[in-house]
Amino acid sequence: MNKKQANAKYSDGRYNVELSLSLFLWQEDNIFYVYAPALDLTGYGLSKEEARESFETVLQEFIVYTHNEKTLFAELENLGWAVNKKKRRVVSLDFEDMLAENEHFNQLFKSKDLIKDYSKVNLQLA
Repeated sequence: MNKKQANAKYSDGRYNVELSLSLFLWQEDNIFYVYAPALDLTGYGLSKEEARESFETVLQEFIVYTHNEKTLFAELENLGWAVNKKKRRVVSLDFEDMLAENEHFNQLFKSKDLIKDYSKVNLQLA
């Protein structure tokens, strides 16, 4: 598996956030879930598409809220990301560290038939 599972760029020149995340999908009781262990965020829906849209909404709310509260970098640090505020770049934990540090993800990885999806998401903050 790719060692670098997630990274992000943040620009204050009109608030652009670019994330590349590994997403994990699974289905349980006719509900689809999309989970990003690097951010510990989950979306869900009755289809893969609904789950993906739900996840994108959750992700956008996370970015907008933490940006508005000026806690984005602190929150990423709390999640284990390496943060370089001067260059406005952040790098997530690698896959093995995510498994070791995130008990929820570790349990999901062991117990569910997860499908990995690598996704690039661009958000424009107003």
